[in-house]
Amino acid sequence: MADVTFASPGMGGALPPAPAKPAGGMFAAKPKTGPNLEAALSDMAGEVNNIGRRLRVLEERYTNLRKKTQVTDQNMLAANKRMMTEIHATLASLDELKNNLTEMHEKFTIMIREIKECAKRQDVAVLQKYISFWEPMNFVTRESVSKMVQENVESQFRDLNIRLQQEEYIKEQIRFALQDLKK
Repeated sequence: MADVTFASPGMGGALPPAPAKPAGGMFAAKPKTGPNLEAALSDMAGEVNNIGRRLRVLEERYTNLRKKTQVTDQNMLAANKRMMTEIHATLASLDELKNNLTEMHEKFTIMIREIKECAKRQDVAVLQKYISFWEPMNFVTRESVSKMVQENVESQFRDLNIRLQQEEYIKEQIRFALQDLKK
């Protein structure tokens, strides 16, 4: 058997030869089928082998393409899973940030209310003028007033007691002087 290869137009090979026309028309004598039949069978077997080989090559290519497609699909699924995980993590992070911002907003609102209730600079200046005018550091307490009164009373009693003692002394001296004069 002769191995004759015929390639299809897309495979880069030559086209098969056109079948030979019988000479003499329709009613011409029929050619001998003996030796030509053997050559035709051999050509046909070669073509069947060639087609089988091409079919195996195509099946191999198809299998390779299927494997590549499967790998690509798996890679895409893995990348999609990673992306979804990252998106979920980012969304969780955004939710946490949103909660933090809400909490900070509430705290700022409370601080603003507190600041509005605080005295203004002008109010503090007015209070400062009144305080410096009144001089509360010179104010006395009840205890200090009672001590001062008690000390004053005691000093008055001492003075009175001393005067009484002086008067008695003077009376006594006058008595002694009168007794001396009487004598």
